Formats: sequence, structure tokens, C-alpha cells
Amino acid sequence: MSNTDVILAPSLDKREYYLRRYTKARATSDLWISLLEACYHYTTPERNLYYWTSQYQGAQKNAKVYDTTPVIAMQSFVSKVHRALTPPQQNWALLEAGSEIPDDEKDNVNKLLQDATNILFSYLHRSNFDLVINECYYDLGIGTACLIINEGPDEEPLRFFSVPLARLAPEQTYSGLLDAAWRWWDEVKISDILALWPEARLTPMMSSMLKDDPGATVKVLVDGCIDNSPYNTKTKYTYVVMHEGEILLEKAVDRNPFLTFRWSKISNEVMGRGPVIGALPSILTLNELMRLELTSANMNVAKPIMAWSDGIFNPWTFKLEPNTIIPIAPNTSGQFPLQPFPDTANPQFMQLTANDLRMQINKLMYGDPLGPIDAPAKTALEIATRKQEFLEQIGPSFTRLCVEFMPRLIENVIHILQKKGLMPKLNVNGKEIKLKYKSPITISQGQNDVSVFTQWFQLMQAIVGPDAAITYLNPIEMPMWMAEKMGVEMKILNDRAQMQEMLKQQSQQMEQVEALGIEQMGAQIGA
Repeated sequence: MSNTDVILAPSLDKREYYLRRYTKARATSDLWISLLEACYHYTTPERNLYYWTSQYQGAQKNAKVYDTTPVIAMQSFVSKVHRALTPPQQNWALLEAGSEIPDDEKDNVNKLLQDATNILFSYLHRSNFDLVINECYYDLGIGTACLIINEGPDEEPLRFFSVPLARLAPEQTYSGLLDAAWRWWDEVKISDILALWPEARLTPMMSSMLKDDPGATVKVLVDGCIDNSPYNTKTKYTYVVMHEGEILLEKAVDRNPFLTFRWSKISNEVMGRGPVIGALPSILTLNELMRLELTSANMNVAKPIMAWSDGIFNPWTFKLEPNTIIPIAPNTSGQFPLQPFPDTANPQFMQLTANDLRMQINKLMYGDPLGPIDAPAKTALEIATRKQEFLEQIGPSFTRLCVEFMPRLIENVIHILQKKGLMPKLNVNGKEIKLKYKSPITISQGQNDVSVFTQWFQLMQAIVGPDAAITYLNPIEMPMWMAEKMGVEMKILNDRAQMQEMLKQQSQQMEQVEALGIEQMGAQIGA
């Protein structure tokens, strides 16, 4: 790429320009370390990489977690979001024609897009997407997730990777999206660098290390993709790989492989805030409460013993521990038997407080929307209502995901498949189709619209009668609207022109039957 492809400050060369952008993004992400480390420690300790690098493999990271309610709630949250957004081995999105397509062409275009949808998901299901996206949802529960979408060989065109928050430094661009991001590696094999980026140019020292040791590694490797659109009209993105300030790869690309998305955010903040951050005060209180209860239980089970002693009791030298003997002075009678300490806590109060905190955590993290397992049996209507309530609760966050995550994911996948010739260009009359996306949550909301329509129609039947109520319905648009709302595949339906022709034929047949009936009645009267 030439020097004119990216506009830099006059006093900066490319190396300095990229280093400054990375350093600033890294400094912003470092402001979140203490908060994010606490969130990972109590909800997903196995994914806590802030103070546990590769040299600590096999360490027990949950040793100071005294209550696993947040861990279970996090797993439940991830499971629910995974099923709601991208259920495994299902076509969780529908491609539909946008508003620029004329109404008389939409049926045929939607059938074409249905075939394109099947092609898209056939490759997506064969990739590692379902495995990797589950890892991303753990990060999304804390606030921010990053999915890398790479291009592979024809037999495996899609390759996905999850970037943990502890190794991510996103940049928020002018669009409000996290459209630029940096990732750093604690340690990476030099041979893996060539496998990941075949066009990378190794430094002389790295080439020498690889020649002497095929398993040689380097530390603090940085790669990232930045948005050039404010500065340049030729290339939208630049992908960079650096090591110790040396540029190993600099490449102009037409898409950003870093797909960074957030659960929610507030003004002037780059990183997102998820349900775990909202539940963190209750999580910390519950963990400390259970620590105190375990300490109290230890004292109550193995109580310290008070015993007679003629020595002087020194409170600064003895330790109050289980199974220890504490010397005390004798009483007035000169005798004092061995006597255990009284109980040191109220377990009933602690249990009531802990249960209240657990309910708060499950509520804030959507961990138990259907109620406890041992509760009375629930009807199907109640379960459906509670599921709808869950969808309404995550509605604002789902709206953000519909902007930051799902459309950008589909667009990246379509771009890769079309580039490899595995998916046709989606053009109508020489113009590329603008797509709409439907997820399971969107379809669920559409089903709720159908339920409202059904209630209205039943009410109209009760007021004006069944025959009169039908006159209010469009016999062609009504079933098409219901099919669209419920996510029915359009290829199994007749188009509007065919429906119109069939209705016309049915009307003619009814007229013929009525005419024949009138003729027969006239013949009977004449006889």
C-alpha cells in the first residue's frame, strides 16, 4: 500500500501513527481493568485473563468464589441469549427485500433471497461459528464482545475467533460503532504468524529464531484493523500487524474482520456495560456474606476452648482459631472448667439475606425467568407469557445488537462467500438489494402481532357476526402478512398474482354453481 493511501499527520510516519492509535485505545481499555476483572472473577473465573496468562495454565481461578449463584446465572444468561439470537444449527435470520424493491416484484425477490439464505447458513453451520459465538456471549454478558471473521480456503471459507476482553482495545469511530479494534498476544509462535498472515514480513531476528527453533515464540504481538474513511476515499480499512514497533503487515482491506458489539453503553464510554456489571454490587455482597458464614460455621463447629490458667491473658499474642485453647484467669471459686465459646452468628438471618441476594442476581442477569424448578406446575400460557416478558426485558439491548452485531455479521459472511464465488450477487435490475434481517426474537415479536390480530378478529366476529367480520379482511394481503410475521418460508407460498387468479377461478365456480342451482329451482317450479 502506498504512502498516499492513509493521510497521516505531517510529523508522523506510519509506524508512529499506528503505535499512537494502539496506545490510546489500550489506555482507554486499561481504565476498565479493575471493574472487568471483578466481573470475570465472580461470574466466569475460567475466562479471567487479566492476571492469569499462559504461564499459569492449570491454576484454580475460582478459589475465592464462595457462592456459585453468579456463575450459574451467567451460564443461564448465555444459554438464553444464544437460543434467542443465534440458535445452533438453525437459520436464525431471513433475508428480505428492502423498500426500494417494487411491491409487484417482492414475492419473486424474496424467494430468490430464501435460496441465498439457505446457501449462507449451509456454510455457516459447517464452520466453527456455533462454538465461537458461545464464547462471545460470555463477554457480552459483561458488556463487550469481539468476534473475528476470517476468510479461509474454499473447503472452509469461514473461520471465526473470539477475542477476550482482556486482550482487546476497541476504538469508537465517528459512526458511534466500534469500527476499529486492536488485539495483543501475550505469546505467539512465529510459525503461527506465517500461518495466520501469509503476507507478513518477519524481522531478521524472528527469521533467525525460527530457523534455530521451529517452536520459537515472540511476545507482545499486536494486530488491528482501523477505519480510514474519515481520511481516505480509496480504502475503507487498513489491517496492521506489529511487533515491538516494527510493522510486519500493512494491508488495505474492504471489510473489518473485527466485529465488536456491546450489550448497552452510556455516553462518552467506549466499552459496553452488561447485566453482570449491574448485578455486581449484589454479587460482591453475597460472596462476602457467604465467606463470613463459612468462617462463622467453622468457629461454631470447631469452637475455641476457654480453660483455666494462672498465666496472664495477652490479647495481642494469641490467635482466635478453631480447636485452640485460650488461657483465662480462674473465677472467684478458683475453679473454671473447659468451656466452649458461644455461637458467633445467626444462620437464619444469613440464609434469608443470601436468598434475597440470589433472587436479585438471577433477576438482574435473566437467570431464572420461569421461576424455581420446585415451584407449582405452570401452564403453557404462563410459560409463553414469561418468555415474552424476557424478550421485552432485553428489548433495548436487542435493538443495539440489531445494529452492531447481526447485520454486520451477515454482511461479512455474504462478502466472503460472494468473493469466493460460493454465493451469487444479489442484484435486481442492476441494483444491489438492501437486505432486512429477522432473528428469532423478531419472529417472536411478529407472532405476538398475529396473536393481537387473532384477538381482534374474534372480537369482531362476536360483535358483527362471522360473515360480516370476513368482509374486513383482504384475502390476499392477510395470509401474506401472517406468513411474514411468523417467519414462514416464502417459497412454499403462491405469489400474489397466482392467489388473485385462484380467487378469480373460485369466484367463477361459485357463480356457476349458483346459476345452476337457480336453473334447477326454476325447472322444478315449472314442472
